[in-house]
Amino acid sequence: MIINNEEFGYVHINTTKPEAEMTEAEIEEIYEYLRKHKKERHKLLEQHRKVMESKITDRTKT
Repeated sequence: MIINNEEFGYVHINTTKPEAEMTEAEIEEIYEYLRKHKKERHKLLEQHRKVMESKITDRTKT
C-alpha cells in the first residue's frame, strides 16, 4: 500500500492484502497508527532537543 498525501507525505506500507481488498476501516486503522506514531516521534524529538539545549547551556556556563 502506498500513501502519498499532505498529512503523511510518501509512505510505503507492506500489508498482507492488496490495497484494493482492504476495507475503509482497515485503511483508517493504518492512518490512526501513522498519526499516533507521528505524535510520539514529535514528542521524542522535542524531548531530545530540550536535553541537547540543556547540555549546551551547561557547557557554556562553566
